[in-house]
Amino acid sequence: MIKGIYEFISEAQLKKYAELAVRAGVNLQENQLLIIHSDIQNATFARLIQTAAYEAGASNVFIDWTDEQSTKEFFLNAADSVIDHYPDWQAARFKEWDDADAAYIHIISENLEVFKEVSSERINRYQKASRTKLRDYHEKIRSHEVRWCLLAVPNVEWATKVFPNLSKEEALQSLWELMLKGSRADGENPMKDWESHNRAFESRKKFLNENQFESLHFTNSCGTDLLVGLPENHRYIGGGVIDKEGIPFFPNIPTEEIFTAPHKNKVNGKLVSASSWCQSYLHP
Repeated sequence: MIKGIYEFISEAQLKKYAELAVRAGVNLQENQLLIIHSDIQNATFARLIQTAAYEAGASNVFIDWTDEQSTKEFFLNAADSVIDHYPDWQAARFKEWDDADAAYIHIISENLEVFKEVSSERINRYQKASRTKLRDYHEKIRSHEVRWCLLAVPNVEWATKVFPNLSKEEALQSLWELMLKGSRADGENPMKDWESHNRAFESRKKFLNENQFESLHFTNSCGTDLLVGLPENHRYIGGGVIDKEGIPFFPNIPTEEIFTAPHKNKVNGKLVSASSWCQSYLHP
């Protein structure tokens, strides 16, 4: 039987990752409330983030526990009337947290294979109900009115897909190493390394925005040959953002993403993908 996912990383290294999430991810401020959304399998890490947040001056840290196995049972067996209804008390929690100017950290490590027996139609119905009730919360997230961070953590199923030729233990350890390297959390001073990462982000965005390229041409060995035209005065964004109070934060750790929008009438060609992987946040 494979060891727990946190037995492949030292506590000292995990503490650095937790501190990075608190200080760079949400940039937690003195006397601020922090909400941590975490599956119970990530309890070890969630508690370290909680400690790091209190050390950073948090007024309170609330861990909102979930359990993917319980979520699976919910989607398989709950009455239709429940699937189509997001409870008022759940929505009230988010409103109270938002009113208190809370910051949010989501530990992302779901194994979507757990839900392969679940009807996607039932999942979509519940997500529609939750989005309706949490419209104001999601608007605050999209507009960066509140600070939030999606923090990636490996799991066995993900690791074996990335490294199919390795044992489960070797695959998990390898993915941990890549995750920490990509997060700039594998060195002596992750905060300093992340600041360097941020400067590189800003430099690349400045270069792209100043050059105003007319199009991007994508090719690969799978057959992709795609020309993406760009609108006049387009703008590249990504990396860090600023909240309503002018406080910078990083919505994703790790992240290398810089993006813009294409011209609606100038995308032509063929796009071929060898494989894809997607995570969604399921939270009944």
